[in-house]
Amino acid sequence: MTGRGGQGIILAGAILAEGAMRDGNQVIEAHEYGPEARLGATKADITISHGFIAFPEVLTADVMLCLSRDGFLRYGQSLAHDGVGILDTAARDEFGDDPRLHFYQLRETARSLGDEIVINIVGLAVLAKLSGAISDIALAHAVTARVKPEFRALNESALAAGAALVSTLSV
Repeated sequence: MTGRGGQGIILAGAILAEGAMRDGNQVIEAHEYGPEARLGATKADITISHGFIAFPEVLTADVMLCLSRDGFLRYGQSLAHDGVGILDTAARDEFGDDPRLHFYQLRETARSLGDEIVINIVGLAVLAKLSGAISDIALAHAVTARVKPEFRALNESALAAGAALVSTLSV
């Protein structure tokens, strides 16, 4: 997962990792961000396996959620040649000729819920649905465990809205 600092990429990575563990998987989570805590490119690498994980670093991503142009420019080359990239529709003009990329109204969906800050959870739900890496119930439990109580309802709505994007046409 990649985006700009402040978009909740690290939180989304922690939620995905926790949910995958709740499903009984082996998981390794690592994150990276530049000295610019806000707006600089950031990433969270999550390795999920049914068995032993021999190498802790993601060299080639099977699935990538990208919430910013800068994040994709910096880390997009690690998307596998047969991988799936998930980006906001705003990136279609620049990156739309790559058949690995799928464009969804992530930002618009988050805004429609009342706060763009949940773009990470909307995107995480899309990633979970497209990849099958985590069950709906484990993802919901991980969100509940990781999000402050006063923001749970908003984040639960973001999960549902993100999942609904996958059941409709990618836009």
